[in-house]
Amino acid sequence: MLEDVIFGQITMPGEAVRIILAFLGTSVAAYYDVFNKKNIPDRLLFAFLALAFIVNLVFYDETLFMFSLGITVFLSAIGYLFYRVGQLGGADLFVLAAIMLLLPIHPSYAGLPFNLPFIFSVFIFSGILFALYVLLYFGFKLTQVEAKPQLLYALVLIPYALFAWFFINSFLFSPVFFAFVTISIFATVFFMMFRESLNQMLAEELPVSQLEPEDVLALEVMNKDMVERYKIPRLMTKDEIARLKKTKVGEVWVYTKLPPFIPFILLGMVLAMLFAKSLLLL
Repeated sequence: MLEDVIFGQITMPGEAVRIILAFLGTSVAAYYDVFNKKNIPDRLLFAFLALAFIVNLVFYDETLFMFSLGITVFLSAIGYLFYRVGQLGGADLFVLAAIMLLLPIHPSYAGLPFNLPFIFSVFIFSGILFALYVLLYFGFKLTQVEAKPQLLYALVLIPYALFAWFFINSFLFSPVFFAFVTISIFATVFFMMFRESLNQMLAEELPVSQLEPEDVLALEVMNKDMVERYKIPRLMTKDEIARLKKTKVGEVWVYTKLPPFIPFILLGMVLAMLFAKSLLLL
């Protein structure tokens, strides 16, 4: 079945409808993510996911349906692990699952020689856009504060410089691949060098009474003894909030200024629609 989808000539039935609904649902979620303090109504998320499932039933193709379901379940399970450790929002997980159900492969007009899962291209483009945002926006923000970089991490740029020199002079040179690798490495080095300053910049101290489910705690800037004594997790739930309210923990640091990620998913979808073929150069 996997080979039939990836290397076969299969196309998505109801392709236009799938594309419109995927962009419409993600656009609405992105709007709430930006303008409603990252609070996306649960009803919207459930409706988007349910609609994506129904579309697969309306335009039913057994092979494609099983493929989309398999991709969605597998990647959602991995995404849930990232959610539990506070690296991915619950709303992000719902939106990504809906996209995977609606667009399991690239549209036919993309002209790919094989059916690469659409979400892979979205991940790549979204990740690169987010890395650029981190470099430019937070790089500017750090110029306005007294940031103390950990220069040891800059040593990573030495092997990168060697890689760059050999790769640029190689017959395998790909400007797309080189740009993506460069952005990813520089963003990673930047984050590691200024991790402490960025954590302080993205978090604020709040009383436990103001905590909400799915808040992500900045354990890195909290008192380690207190975190261990009260077994404070990174991701807040209703039960954890209720438990903390019964302890002597008065205030905690919460990541309240994390940038919304769904707009990057939306932009990644646009680029994946237009330039997916360029990824084959990777």
